[in-house]
Amino acid sequence: MTRLTTPRYQTANATLPGNKLVWDTLLNQSDLFAYNTANDGKGGPFGAQLWLVNEDQNKYILVGTAQEAEDSNAVVSKGRASAHAEAENLSPQKRGELINFLKDHSLENWKIVQVSSGESCPSCRTKQVLLADELIEAGFLGEKDFHVVFKATYDQTKRDADFNDAPYDQTFRAISELGVLNSTDKLLGLENTLKENDITSSQIQSGELVYNAVDLVESTDIPEQVNNLFKQAGEQPVAIIVRPNGDIMSIGLDERDPSIDGINAPEKTAIVSALYKAAAKQRDEEGKFEAWNLEGARLYTNISDIGPMAYSEALWYNLSDMKIVEDYTSTLVDALNQELPGTENAVIFEQVAADYNTGSSPLQVIFNGDPEEASVAHLLWKAKMAMEGLKNRQTERLSELTQQNNGMPTFQYIDGTTAPLSDLILSSQESSHYDGKQAELIPTQS
Repeated sequence: MTRLTTPRYQTANATLPGNKLVWDTLLNQSDLFAYNTANDGKGGPFGAQLWLVNEDQNKYILVGTAQEAEDSNAVVSKGRASAHAEAENLSPQKRGELINFLKDHSLENWKIVQVSSGESCPSCRTKQVLLADELIEAGFLGEKDFHVVFKATYDQTKRDADFNDAPYDQTFRAISELGVLNSTDKLLGLENTLKENDITSSQIQSGELVYNAVDLVESTDIPEQVNNLFKQAGEQPVAIIVRPNGDIMSIGLDERDPSIDGINAPEKTAIVSALYKAAAKQRDEEGKFEAWNLEGARLYTNISDIGPMAYSEALWYNLSDMKIVEDYTSTLVDALNQELPGTENAVIFEQVAADYNTGSSPLQVIFNGDPEEASVAHLLWKAKMAMEGLKNRQTERLSELTQQNNGMPTFQYIDGTTAPLSDLILSSQESSHYDGKQAELIPTQS
């Protein structure tokens, strides 16, 4: 069981194609890019790039444009918990461009490298795995030709920027290590398996492992309006999110259409679609900032074979649990819900859960940072969060002082002018002392 207590990054030891110095430079660029986007308030402190590499031709092609060369975290701007840099970097548009290029150059031995400033969460890794499998299955990419290189580990991002993806990833590692998907109950037995194991039970208590329980229920045990929606859906995959008060937040169906999408679009599967719609409702209609926090809502579905993208996305949304309504499940529903059509979800799940660079995963993963060296973007973010905290405490103190004095206290400048203390405390103007100049000494009279 040492796997469950060993950092994942220690197995990220694959070899990158091409010139190592190029990747060292590009990896630092992702950190600098993340610093700039975070400093401009455009996203969290993470960046990613998507590259095509041909060692025979010594060519490096960036999947992007001069105007949009890199991608950053967009959780806040989109109101979607999983809009991480790597996910944004694997947008449907970029995946389509990548596939079209590889179609036209299928015999030229191209490889893919995604550069990321931070270690990918299980949701992002699922997207990487699904794309890699899609390309390999189509014959556009070799079996070990999809590479992911990152600069900062889970431990570093937690230490330096207070972002902690490890508890979500730990669930996937436990699913693999404890053989959850090999059991008869599969995800239905997850909660009991985690709580019966000494290591994972302790990690749940300490917050080192975050999971969503998956339970089986009968149609007689669910709200009538939810029952009616399942009947209307028939044998098509559906997911319904219901607030604790019984209100329906969103309904998700599998909306993939290969003739329109041109690519596999797992983000349009039923559970993922329902989550995205619920977050959009809270952001657009209710003005909620943390729109991804569903505050204990429950997800009902007729999908018994829940895939890794659906499960990993759901981990971010603060659900109470996920209920599979047995009366409406079928082999057809599960087949239509395969996150990569033609491949069982359990196969993809195991690839995502596997440690880096094992036989079952199509990814070649490389940690190319220093575990003791903080990323500049993460240091900036930590300082920005500390500044916001200090500003809030100053506001609270001003309020307390105002109550003590029955009004805002005032102070005097040396020239006798008077001003409220709030002018000084809440001022964003810089003092003239910060221009580096020192007062001139008056020459001594001889």
